Amino acid sequence: MSETAGGGIINHKAFIPTRRSRRLVFLTAGCLLSACVLGTLIVTFGADQHLDSLTLPVAGRTLNQFLAVVLTCIALIVPLTANLYTPMLVTEYVKHPLIVAMLSMLVLSNVICLSLDFIPVSHVLNHLLVNTLALIYLLVMLGALPFLYGISRFLRPGYFIPMLTTKGIRSLEALADFRNAAVKGRDLFETIDVITNIALTGMNRGDRQLVLLALQSLHSFLASIILSGADQETGWRSTRPYFVPGLAMEGQSYLTRERVWPEAYLLAQMLKIMEAATKRQHEILAELASQLVATAQLASELGRDKVAELHLMTFNTLIHEAIDEQDLRRFQNLSYYFRLLIEAFHKQPEQMREAVRHLIHYAKVAHKMDLYFGMETVVCDMGETVLSLARHDQELAVEVFQGWAGPLWQDSIDAGSHQKKMAWRVLIRVYWEAKVLGFGSLAENIFWRFLSDETIHKEQIEQILDENRELHFEFNDRLLRFAYLSKEAEELARAFTES
Repeated sequence: MSETAGGGIINHKAFIPTRRSRRLVFLTAGCLLSACVLGTLIVTFGADQHLDSLTLPVAGRTLNQFLAVVLTCIALIVPLTANLYTPMLVTEYVKHPLIVAMLSMLVLSNVICLSLDFIPVSHVLNHLLVNTLALIYLLVMLGALPFLYGISRFLRPGYFIPMLTTKGIRSLEALADFRNAAVKGRDLFETIDVITNIALTGMNRGDRQLVLLALQSLHSFLASIILSGADQETGWRSTRPYFVPGLAMEGQSYLTRERVWPEAYLLAQMLKIMEAATKRQHEILAELASQLVATAQLASELGRDKVAELHLMTFNTLIHEAIDEQDLRRFQNLSYYFRLLIEAFHKQPEQMREAVRHLIHYAKVAHKMDLYFGMETVVCDMGETVLSLARHDQELAVEVFQGWAGPLWQDSIDAGSHQKKMAWRVLIRVYWEAKVLGFGSLAENIFWRFLSDETIHKEQIEQILDENRELHFEFNDRLLRFAYLSKEAEELARAFTES
């Protein structure tokens, strides 16, 4: 487990059982226990009425009819689910313990019924088979409800996506032990392809929950593969690599040499999913970006610098596409998660500096491409970045201010118009919040660079105090305004203006 920059926790294992899964287990266990208790009572207190010639045909017909019902359910549900999502589900469902167990009992009951025709009634084996058939009859009758309930769950993506995830994680664990690497590697990346196709199907149908489940599955795969890469003995990475179609030979050689091709494969699949996203599916982008921040932090903490760099490249691709599409909402979402990525890299200063440079670069690209409020968004997010970094390392925050945030704010002030107003709001917010939080060195650097002129300082504070409010005017993804003073900072600033 690893804590994310936003305070979340990465779950590197497959999905934990849901409440419905536990409900099915309890229901099945209760019915089977009832069958065993009823069978024991019949054997203990029942009397042999010599009615086998009447009761056995009834039991046989009942079991045959139930076999027909079971086969009909399987023939309807399994192909329907496979046609809706992926043909791979046919193979997984046919091998499912629920189906195998029920069909095995029904076939065994038919074998017993046929055997009884050739075994004399007085033979001891006849009595044993009759009792066995009676027990199967009780198990089938009392297990009918759990079976029908269980097989109906096959239609739910919330059931089969965790099942596919578990299958893939087990293949990865077998790879880590170098057991049958060729077969297990093919199974793992085939499962990843299937999950990707399911996500693309959900995108085309507008099924948001299906896409989110698929992304969670891919996130589990990516986190597990990053963890496995921390072990230098993972020889399976030197075996046959897998790449997305279209990747240049030079790129394939690099990924193979650096042994990061599994992570690159998954990141490419995530980008493929986002290519199908529309402007009405911003929450999917937010979920993906949040997961990328978590796995990037994991890679950084494990010292897997190349994987962390691949994550940064993925963010660059996403934000560049948002600029090309002139999608401000997507750009603002990615700018926010870019800020969290920078904070996640605070223990690796070089990675953090590179991420800061890239965010500012794309802010300038957005400005050149006339993306409305793109530059202003990054101006504000750099203020939050400086404050967030100061909570971890004030010297690092001062470095970011002096090297990137400060020059960016100065350029915005020099540009005039709305950028100038936003830059003043942000730097004043950072200054007074830093004083409230006790970040004296950061506040001093901001003061001497921008606020040494007391007249200008007071003038800008008064403009902020006139419209200082926490909530934004519109209900959006940020909810809060980009630059506002907290209650404590407002009190300090107001006292300064009145002095």
